[in-house]
Amino acid sequence: METINDYSFGVVPVQKVGDAWKVFLIHQIPRRGSLFWTFPKGHPEEGESHEETALRELREETGLVPDIFKKDVTFTQEYTFIHDGQSIEKKVVYYLGVISTAEFQIQIDEIHEAKWCTFAEARVLLTHDIAKQLLDEVAAYLADNNSV
Repeated sequence: METINDYSFGVVPVQKVGDAWKVFLIHQIPRRGSLFWTFPKGHPEEGESHEETALRELREETGLVPDIFKKDVTFTQEYTFIHDGQSIEKKVVYYLGVISTAEFQIQIDEIHEAKWCTFAEARVLLTHDIAKQLLDEVAAYLADNNSV
């Protein structure tokens, strides 16, 4: 079976509301399979840096633009799946983005719905365990670095 390496880049959008953090999730319309809750991400275009890809995908999918973009803070997911008889080794690198506005505009051909959630709500919504683990890593980072 042929193995293909696939890379995506995204942003975990967070917002401080009072003393608590909220996180922004999208209900992704996949190219294959069922809808799933995740963080905004996508593939790079020709000549784009990883950071540029992450910011473009966030803006295109949600209309959100971070006030603070922590390019030195990354969270990574790695997993393998089979699609059309090929083994796909997927790596997704997420950056942390602090957003000041709650308003968003979803890209309706790729996103079914989106919402700001508490971290507890997000942990329930996120479809995949690997996304829940990443959420926990983000929460731990924010707890240790309250002045992001």
